[in-house]
Amino acid sequence: MQQGTLFTRRTVERHFRKHQARCPPEYREILIERILAKRWTEASLGNVVGIVASTFARHQLTDYDRLLAISGMARAEARLIVSREVSDILESWRSTALP
Repeated sequence: MQQGTLFTRRTVERHFRKHQARCPPEYREILIERILAKRWTEASLGNVVGIVASTFARHQLTDYDRLLAISGMARAEARLIVSREVSDILESWRSTALP
């Protein structure tokens, strides 16, 4: 038997409207699909959104993967280099809730 939480689309969309209202619609849909595709163990929806959004921003919206391709660049070092950019992206998505 599978354990974990499956969030409903309605619940996830409501969370985005309330907490990440300025996330671009094309990114929001990708993030929602990734959240809905997985069973989440011991994680609140807010934590799940944070995990998925951070991972997406790091890999898709920064030079993180290019940095990893540099010979000798450790993941921790690459994460540190892009961490401010990821934080800024996520902060730019936060805003007052949409109706």
